[in-house]
Amino acid sequence: MKPNLFRAGALALLVITGVALADPPAGVVQDRKGFIPQRNHQALPGKVVGVLLYDGQPVLSLEGRSGPADQLVFSRNGASYRWVYVAAPGGGIRNLQVPVGDKGEKDVFPSLDIAKPTNVQPWGVKALYTLVEVEVNSGKGSPPGDSFVATNLKVLEGTEAYPIKAADAIKQLKDKYAAHKKEQQAALDRALQEAQVKALGDKKATGPRETEELLFVTWLEDKGRLRVHFRTKVSDGHYTWLGGGAELRDPPVLPLPPRKGGLAPAVQPLPPGGGLAQPPRPIDFKVRTGTTFGVEFGMAYEISKDGKVVASEALPFEAFQQVLPPPPNIGPGPRGGLGIPPLPPAKD
Repeated sequence: MKPNLFRAGALALLVITGVALADPPAGVVQDRKGFIPQRNHQALPGKVVGVLLYDGQPVLSLEGRSGPADQLVFSRNGASYRWVYVAAPGGGIRNLQVPVGDKGEKDVFPSLDIAKPTNVQPWGVKALYTLVEVEVNSGKGSPPGDSFVATNLKVLEGTEAYPIKAADAIKQLKDKYAAHKKEQQAALDRALQEAQVKALGDKKATGPRETEELLFVTWLEDKGRLRVHFRTKVSDGHYTWLGGGAELRDPPVLPLPPRKGGLAPAVQPLPPGGGLAQPPRPIDFKVRTGTTFGVEFGMAYEISKDGKVVASEALPFEAFQQVLPPPPNIGPGPRGGLGIPPLPPAKD
């Protein structure tokens, strides 16, 4: 019995150890600035593997870029998201000159549309995140830039060579990151308290406390791995609200110059009060001023072709603060509103 018990105990230890090793110890992100890419453009060969994804606008917005609500973007090797065009007879983008090749020679594509779920379905792209092989600009490739034309698409995921399903893997990672944030709640509270003291001193935060989540997805072609970044920003602050109740006056109606021949102007004389044709209109918006403080943290995960977590890196806590000054010409005004300077008095 003892040898059997020993073997059973060893087997149990092996199983426990195997579970622990399924999630390798987390490293630390070394390039914090590049954790979410900023204008990091890379050249593309004529045929390339990457992720075609649906919800890229929050990342694009950080670079000052925006597109249609249903746009798809392409990601590879941690570079900035690329807009993708596809051939579309009768498409709204006509005769677009697209840089191709290493030197950026121009090819003209007669009829294109931005890639979106409805026009990539013929290639079998149906999920929010899909691992694909793309023919770039008719196989000529692309220099670094914001966009390219996908002249052919092939879904790779779910095949023998690429068993991974990107959408399923990302869904599991979202649950995993949610659990990680829950585990870090006590550390987050301490970090926020330290950030508050540094930013406000003895002042209390007025709120509201706000949380901003950001997701970045890419495919590491050299490793054959899906890499997913989660970044969380939790902020609070001490704020004053300006506005709400100020009066905005329409500009005065100016007379037209006299007609030729000394005829009277074509408009009626200005009304009393300096030419205010309309009564003052209330302003109901408010402007937030004060000091914001907060903490940023996150995680990165790498998933193998068969859908297993093979590496992870932590984005450590880092505090930030920002002063929100009032915009020009805004301050205490009528009835607590905006300090809009009054119109000059009417001349007699």
